[in-house]
Amino acid sequence: MFSLRVGLVAAWLGAGCAPVIMKAPVSGSPSSVSRLVGDWEGQYRSVESGRHGLISFHLKAGADTAAGDVIMQPVVDADPSAPNAAPIPPAAISSADQVLSIRFVFVSESEVSGTLNPYRDPTCGCTLTTTFRGTIKGNEIKGTFHSEGNGLSHLPTDGQWWVKRYTP
Repeated sequence: MFSLRVGLVAAWLGAGCAPVIMKAPVSGSPSSVSRLVGDWEGQYRSVESGRHGLISFHLKAGADTAAGDVIMQPVVDADPSAPNAAPIPPAAISSADQVLSIRFVFVSESEVSGTLNPYRDPTCGCTLTTTFRGTIKGNEIKGTFHSEGNGLSHLPTDGQWWVKRYTP
């Protein structure tokens, strides 16, 4: 399933623009960083903004950078508050979606945190900065995120995210 989603995301990226593979530095002790090795995918949702999307990242053993993206989808779910709602089908990826890049990741024994590169909010047109934090439990990470804008028309928003490792 991970390969299918990655393939669809890559095809979507290739159809809309030149493919870009973003690398995010990962810091922490070697044993902590090793807890993130593998292929991960999941979702995020915000009740406040109604936004949701896909998350995917990959970290190779011995590496200090992870390749990953967040796909922000403009469609609002019927119930965006459901923290474990059904997965967003890869076919739902459209040219209206926005690819956000992970900027930095820090990992400790059981927690991961980081930031996304600043991005343009499609609603207010302002630039947003998003930070995230999560708890690692085996092959799953669940956490929260917080987004703030530089414009007066954007109120800070919070949400939930979760990913699952598909290959170690």
